Amino acid sequence: MTMMRRSAAFLTRGRAFAFDSSNGTIHLPSSPFTLFSVDVALFHPKPQFESFMRKQSKSGFTKLEDAVDLFDQAVKIQPLPSILAFNQLLGAIARMKHYNTVFSLYRRMDFLRIQLDVATLTILINCFCGLHRVDFGFSVLGNILKRGYAPNAVTFTTLIKGLCAADKIAQALELFNKMVETEYQPNLITYGTIINCLCKTGNTGAAVRVLRKMEKGSCKPDVVVYSMIIDSLCKDKLVTEALELLLEMTRKGIPPNVVTYNCLIHGLCPIQFSILVDALCKEGMTAEAQDVLKVMIQRGEEPDKATYNALMDGYCLQGQLNEARKVFDSMESRGHAPDVITYSTLINGYCKGRMIDDAMWLFRELCSKGLIPNTITYNTLISGLFQAGRFIIAHKLFNEMQARGQCPDIVTYSIMLDGLCKNQCLAEAIALFHVMEYRKLEPDIITYNSLIDGMCKAGKLNAAIELFYNLPAKGLQPTVNTYNIIISGLCREGILDEANEMLVKMEENGCSPDHATFDTIIIGFLRKNQNLEAMKLLRNMVERGFIPSEPIIPMLVNLLSAEGKDRAFLKNASEVCVELQKKSIAYSYVDGLAQKDESVKQTTLLIKEAETTIKVMMKLILLLKMKGDDEIESAAKDDAERELSALMDEQ
Repeated sequence: MTMMRRSAAFLTRGRAFAFDSSNGTIHLPSSPFTLFSVDVALFHPKPQFESFMRKQSKSGFTKLEDAVDLFDQAVKIQPLPSILAFNQLLGAIARMKHYNTVFSLYRRMDFLRIQLDVATLTILINCFCGLHRVDFGFSVLGNILKRGYAPNAVTFTTLIKGLCAADKIAQALELFNKMVETEYQPNLITYGTIINCLCKTGNTGAAVRVLRKMEKGSCKPDVVVYSMIIDSLCKDKLVTEALELLLEMTRKGIPPNVVTYNCLIHGLCPIQFSILVDALCKEGMTAEAQDVLKVMIQRGEEPDKATYNALMDGYCLQGQLNEARKVFDSMESRGHAPDVITYSTLINGYCKGRMIDDAMWLFRELCSKGLIPNTITYNTLISGLFQAGRFIIAHKLFNEMQARGQCPDIVTYSIMLDGLCKNQCLAEAIALFHVMEYRKLEPDIITYNSLIDGMCKAGKLNAAIELFYNLPAKGLQPTVNTYNIIISGLCREGILDEANEMLVKMEENGCSPDHATFDTIIIGFLRKNQNLEAMKLLRNMVERGFIPSEPIIPMLVNLLSAEGKDRAFLKNASEVCVELQKKSIAYSYVDGLAQKDESVKQTTLLIKEAETTIKVMMKLILLLKMKGDDEIESAAKDDAERELSALMDEQ
């Protein structure tokens, strides 16, 4: 009897196995599949059997009879395994496409009064759909409702899938739409099912509409959904739309996977590879662009120069100049001689990366290979030289450009004018401006801004203002930058009233000021000790949501410390302080404060007396500064807090 408890041998359909009840181990002599006889209940508790049953159902069966044998044993166990275990077994048989067996076992379960659930009946629906009898599937849906069960997203998804398999696309879409309109909200699989169906039947437009509906709901599309539609668009030769959708998904933070790229790449012709690489690079996705290039080569499609140039430009835009150079070298090693665009792209990258010597070396290499630099090449390099402070070399290159027969364009002249003005060569800049006019090149507003700025900084404010007022006659409207240049010039000369009037005038002309506009005039007023005007303007600035620049706050704090009891000034200062405090601006600029105390900040908002408000703000700044300094002794902090409390008590 002891031996019988410890070990038992069973024979099920000719396959012997032993079960050791001491450790719950099933010993198999040969068969990879283990079954339990009716006697297993004597030795094997229900939880272990159910665990085995579920595990086996999940891993699947190689033979139908093994699954049926397991069912036979399950219905003999007392108490019976859970409905979840039976559902998993039925699901495994359904995956083997033995649908009639599922029906048979279902009838046995019903006969044995095993409590069925929605999942059981959904498996039946799936089996009917697998037999192309979706009408019977809807009958089961009626049975679900009759039993008082609530069908779920899986139930409806199964029916939608069945309708799609039966080419009943209109009915599938109708059921999907009804599902969306009711409490039975589709899940990701539901959306994927209907979109996949629409794409496979050539209804790409409808699939896109479902995608848009999905984006508006709580269930957001994933990479699989996007990939299906991208694939369908490519098959419809709508490659541009596919590219746009690819970029859209990346902007939403959904990275494409290998399937996405394969779908897209198979729809592209060689010239469109360049478009894809260029589009990815412009979105900052240089790694993905590089992957596309690799896939292209693997497919036997040799990238052309345009593709290499696009990838190189992408790396340059990201500041990855070493990677850009690798693409340049790879291009040469694969037998593609770099052209002027290739060189210009890398030169531009070097200039923006402040690697002007490398840019110059590349330029000389370009010339030594017999290639003729174009206007873009010269413009890029001249601009880079000016930015690097190499004014003389930039000027020489401009002359060399013309000597080589390359005519400067409006961009070239604008770069030169800006560079000359910034290097205090106003006379030469004006002469060059007249050359532009002689050559019938119409300067744009950027060109005029450079010249006006140069005039202001050279002390020729009247000439700058005259040129400014002549802009409308030339068909140009001043930009906010133009106004800022003039306002800065007026403030530099101390003509603050006119600067303030210019602020009013620019708004009247439909040009909104920016933070730099306010900064310039406020600093001008503060330096001239016109503190009330500065405070009014600062209040206006803060109310518009602009953040004052770094120099303004320390000037304001110093002013508050020294200013007398002028009520108008204090009133404006108080309101500005409160606004600054609300925006958490003041603290970030005073002596590099590292901490903010929310409870202390809120205290100031409760004080209405102007003079006290300013005192509190000053003490708050002191207190917060102390709280950010580990070296301040706690006693000093306590003193500051007591001083603050005393001020509050006065209120």
